[in-house]
Amino acid sequence: MTSPITGACRRIPTTFPTNWCSVEASGQRDQVGGEPLVSVVIATHNRPAALRQALTSLMRQTQQDWEALVIGDDCRSDTAAVVAEFRDARIVYIDLPVNFGEQSGPNNIGFARARGRFVALLNHDDLWFPDHLAAMTGWIDATGADVVLARGAVIQPPSAAGDPINSIFGFGKDGFYDPVTTEGFGSAQMFRRASFGLLGPWRPASQCFCESSQDWLFRAWRKRAVIATMPHLTVIKLHSGIRKGSYLDDSAQEQMDLLNAMQAPDALRVNILGRAREPARLAASSYLRRRLMAALGIHPRARAFRRKYERGAFVAKLRRLRGLAPMPEREPGVSELLDRYSKRGDAGTEPDAV
Repeated sequence: MTSPITGACRRIPTTFPTNWCSVEASGQRDQVGGEPLVSVVIATHNRPAALRQALTSLMRQTQQDWEALVIGDDCRSDTAAVVAEFRDARIVYIDLPVNFGEQSGPNNIGFARARGRFVALLNHDDLWFPDHLAAMTGWIDATGADVVLARGAVIQPPSAAGDPINSIFGFGKDGFYDPVTTEGFGSAQMFRRASFGLLGPWRPASQCFCESSQDWLFRAWRKRAVIATMPHLTVIKLHSGIRKGSYLDDSAQEQMDLLNAMQAPDALRVNILGRAREPARLAASSYLRRRLMAALGIHPRARAFRRKYERGAFVAKLRRLRGLAPMPEREPGVSELLDRYSKRGDAGTEPDAV
């Protein structure tokens, strides 16, 4: 695999400082002010077993100065029960009264409620290595970036066809985001809360041609935000969109096995990287053409998605594969609202007269 960044690059160290994972001083300052160093935003919808493993990976972080905002997208009661299992006052659960249907809504609510100096995302079906928060806060401080992206691994589902090949994401160009080649999915993102005015919220999936997470990064880059890439594998992504019926069978056995393997984190990294493929290299002419498109405001990734999907159609396809109902109506009429609330009410009871 590609080695850690060497050579000159803007405002980024060429080697790992001896204290690059240490954030004790900044953490102590935040504790004095009553604010956590990191706010972790976790959007979730009816996958309690997977959420339990994601929260376990958070609890096992070496950097413990955090708060977690678990934003339920109109969840069943078993989601609240999982959060309560941890008996940790740092974990706050907020359940939305109606289903937004995808991550952008819950994430933006989490961003608005965040109190930390930094804000990190953790998808409910993903996992962090124990040094993720320590490494990320150290790297964002070392680079002075607005956003930092961790190196991550997309773990393919078990396959009868042979040993699955993992893919690695989070590569930059000279240590920084490249709109042509960089993928930085949600669980690999951390940003400065002070930079949120520049970065802005995630756009709804219905307004994006590609994933909301990639759309957000591209728009931040267009606004000249500094987006650094960290050359350290700390994220495991278990994409529910490539696991048919993932919302119907919430066993989370893959997550449990990987968490057990994290008892020896570097051995797990070696195992993952040994089964990974190198990112494809673009020809110079193709790269320059796509970079020009990016400069003109056309996301190269979104262009590829346009060939396959209409705007917002990608999420609709993912919901079908995951076993979820179609996207909820964003602006329901009176009859739709009445039907929704009637189904929520206790059977056999009459609504109060108004």
